[in-house]
Amino acid sequence: MTIKMKWFGLCLLMVCCLVVPVAAAEVGDMPTITVSGTGSVTTAPDEVIISVGVQTTHTDPITAQQENAQKSAAVISALKGLGIESEDIRTSGYRMYSRTPDDDSPFAGKKEVYVVSNTVTITYNDVTRAGEIIDTAVMSGANNVNSVRFTISDEKAQSLRAQALIAAVNQARDDADTLAGALGVTITGVQDVTTYGSSTPMVYADTMAGGMVESAKFYAPTPIEAGTLDVTATVNIVYAIQN
Repeated sequence: MTIKMKWFGLCLLMVCCLVVPVAAAEVGDMPTITVSGTGSVTTAPDEVIISVGVQTTHTDPITAQQENAQKSAAVISALKGLGIESEDIRTSGYRMYSRTPDDDSPFAGKKEVYVVSNTVTITYNDVTRAGEIIDTAVMSGANNVNSVRFTISDEKAQSLRAQALIAAVNQARDDADTLAGALGVTITGVQDVTTYGSSTPMVYADTMAGGMVESAKFYAPTPIEAGTLDVTATVNIVYAIQN
């Protein structure tokens, strides 16, 4: 290779190195419009999560524990009798502690009593049976109804989030078109898109345990209404524009 050709190649390489950064700078300096959009889809819950508990108190710790174990086993057995699978019933809390009894307690005057609490959480895919689940748990020995939450399954949540994302993008584009028209510019493309993390929506219900009348055969069913919840999605879009 001659000296002239070597110098020519070196000069060409230097020119390329100079041109690429300039081109990149020009792209980065393009005017843009940044807008946000939020989409929402309203749906009915298809999953209920119920937390119930059995609490026992006695002056003897072993008696308190054994009574709790028997009652808790009866509650779980009754829940399974409704057709709820074992994997949908889990122990979510267990406590044993001692305390001084209150003056109006059956154990008033005792130095201390032992309290055992066993909490069970049920997840079920038929929200219409929420009241039935609560009544069954109470009639079989549960004396605490801690919470009732309505939510949607992961599969349904993913499908609805996709719909919410489409609605969010459409809203963002509408806003961008309005801004571009007001500014007298033209949208030429999308430079950047950001979506925000989401969590599965959940609603809480106020509950009342079904009241028993004289006999376990006659009771007032617990009324539980699932209502609706919203699945939302938010996007942030940067549009490239030109005059």
